[in-house]
Amino acid sequence: MADIIDRGSRGTNLLGSAIFIGLRAIDPYLQRHLLLNSPLPGWARKLGLPAPRPPPTGGLPLVGTGMTPFQSLIWALSIGSAAKHIFWAAAIANEPMKPGAAMIVGIFNLACNTLNTLAFNLSGENPTYFAPWSVYVGTGMYVAGILAETIGEIQRKWFKDEPRNNGKVYSGGLFSVVRHAPYTGYTLWRTGYAIAAGGPLWGALTATWFIYQFVNRSVPMLDKYMSERYGEQWAQVKRKVPYALIPGVW
Repeated sequence: MADIIDRGSRGTNLLGSAIFIGLRAIDPYLQRHLLLNSPLPGWARKLGLPAPRPPPTGGLPLVGTGMTPFQSLIWALSIGSAAKHIFWAAAIANEPMKPGAAMIVGIFNLACNTLNTLAFNLSGENPTYFAPWSVYVGTGMYVAGILAETIGEIQRKWFKDEPRNNGKVYSGGLFSVVRHAPYTGYTLWRTGYAIAAGGPLWGALTATWFIYQFVNRSVPMLDKYMSERYGEQWAQVKRKVPYALIPGVW
């Protein structure tokens, strides 16, 4: 497994940061276009399929956005995720992001948001899986996850920026609950975003995919790095904080 993160390095790669920030900045514009101009009817016609029914709209267009309340909410989720990532790249990240990694991560997040927008556009065809409560539950999970990921990253940055903590592993704050708190927050808000956009079935598929990736790839990769870099100190953290990703489960 190749790690695209330059772990252990400090500093900023200006080109990489610019690419990542640029890709995240254009994402809300793409999602707005897809919300207002769904490509699904055209694709259905080309494939000889019946056109999907319009998704639940939630009322008349809002003056500030030109979109209906439900459309505006889904658009707001894309804006929030972009703002979170731009804030991370500009103010929190301590490790440089190389241009190649910036392209991969930026395009991946853009693709995830696009799939959510298309799931929202398609949701009218599957009303059983798109109940109004899912919009509010999903949004709540999204907000909680964004806050958890951001707070965890800020807590770790403050700890790492203190010279006296050089060479130490941070295990306070949210990292005292799970060892990889930002991964937990990211999974939570990605799942919430999917539930709000496409309903609980789409949310369950999204959660399953991210948990699988973290459990089988990201966490083992990071655990290997931490073990090699910090040795017994990391082993003590693992004994102190037994859960890697999901509190009380794993």
